[in-house]
Amino acid sequence: MPPKPITAGALVTLLVAALLGAAPLPPAMAQVGGPPGGDGTVLGFGAAPFLGSTEGAALRSPIVGMAATPSGQGYWLVAADGGVFAYGDALFAGSAGSLPLRQPIVALVPTASGKGYWLVAADGGIFAFGDALFAGSTAGLPLNQPIVGGAASRGGYLTVARDGGVFAFGAAPFLGSAGGIALRQPIVGMASTPSGLGYWLVASDGGIFAFGDAVFHGSTAGIPLAGPIVGMAATASGLGYWLAAADGGVFAFGDASSIGSAVGALPSGRQVLGLARAGGQRFWLVAGRPPLTLGAVGPGVENLQRRLLELGFWGPVDGRFGPLTTQQVYAFQKVHGLPRDGLLDGAEMGVLERAGRPAARGNAAGLSVEVDKARQVLFVVRDGQVEWIFNTSTGNNRPYGRGAVAVTPEGRFSFTRQIDGLRISSLGALFRPKYFVGGYAIHGSPSVPPFPASHGCVRLTNAAINFIWDQNTIPLSTPLWVYS
Repeated sequence: MPPKPITAGALVTLLVAALLGAAPLPPAMAQVGGPPGGDGTVLGFGAAPFLGSTEGAALRSPIVGMAATPSGQGYWLVAADGGVFAYGDALFAGSAGSLPLRQPIVALVPTASGKGYWLVAADGGIFAFGDALFAGSTAGLPLNQPIVGGAASRGGYLTVARDGGVFAFGAAPFLGSAGGIALRQPIVGMASTPSGLGYWLVASDGGIFAFGDAVFHGSTAGIPLAGPIVGMAATASGLGYWLAAADGGVFAFGDASSIGSAVGALPSGRQVLGLARAGGQRFWLVAGRPPLTLGAVGPGVENLQRRLLELGFWGPVDGRFGPLTTQQVYAFQKVHGLPRDGLLDGAEMGVLERAGRPAARGNAAGLSVEVDKARQVLFVVRDGQVEWIFNTSTGNNRPYGRGAVAVTPEGRFSFTRQIDGLRISSLGALFRPKYFVGGYAIHGSPSVPPFPASHGCVRLTNAAINFIWDQNTIPLSTPLWVYS
């Protein structure tokens, strides 16, 4: 079925799509602009009432999502720290706001009665409140990608990861996943059918993946979007759904009505984070601070860079989110146990605002270096205080060559020799290496991913190793402690 986009630029989108061969049928245009109710954080459409929001409140962590009550007469807002805010007939049953979370909360999933809810964390951790029953989680499991959403189903619950992996708990049936599909864009959310025997996954390009009795009604995949899709909500019948884009655009499919969008109505510096059905042909959008990622430019990026530098994460301050800023963000995410994706969303910006400089494991006087293999970071430490933090990549523990295994040795060492240039060795190409034992060195590399990938050396970016050489940050004889 053709999409019914209701963004202000829908006609332009259609012309561009036609030129690219997508050629959707003409859409049913709907009201665009000011919503009937809202304050810029919560926006109501189709006469969905504005019932309140956290706008103006001094939150410890930003809002990351919302969910509607079964009656459609209320909603919950949830913050990254697990704080829950209830409006209308939404019942406050508790929060995780005072708990020491390992990963930020990404979604709130109500029970069928509306008398309870589950909070879902990025590591798949589940926190149950009210009549919600805990039936298991993926917390502690080695996930390929972080959890990004969840849905209730037949008394149980489902969670979905960014790579499309689906995890079912309690009575919720597992009906398939996109985990083995080569996705063009990551999954950002899910919705279940009224029967509980099906669910949809939605990707950031609006691609839809239907499982069980969920019916595919159309998608925005292949259509140029002004902003990525951030969430979806199904109609009461399960015969349609809305997709919401970050710029406020809303796209209706199946029996979902085209009733408005927030294009042009969002306050400066805000983007839509998700939507929730408000009963009948009505919905709410929730807006918040946009994520910062590779390619972003402007004062927000410069403020981010300054804050990271203030905390010791080495990198530039130029207002451009380039590869070196991605390295800064990787290091920050590793230190704070966040998903290592190089993207800082509103939740993680809240963590950054409250963060302090990380602590070193050692407290010896003078200069030293620590490599934390578990977190994949390198600390330059002076008198027990962390001076600089770098993203690093150590040995991947896999066999290579003729019987060798890519293991970074652990223990206490010191830097004994160095080469101011490029060295080609059995461990690969080492740029300006500083050796600490045998042929193992800290060195520059054009590839420093957020996971172990080397043959055993400790990789830094070429720019980082240049900084270390140029500032004599790690002179010869400096003690090194490698641990996990």
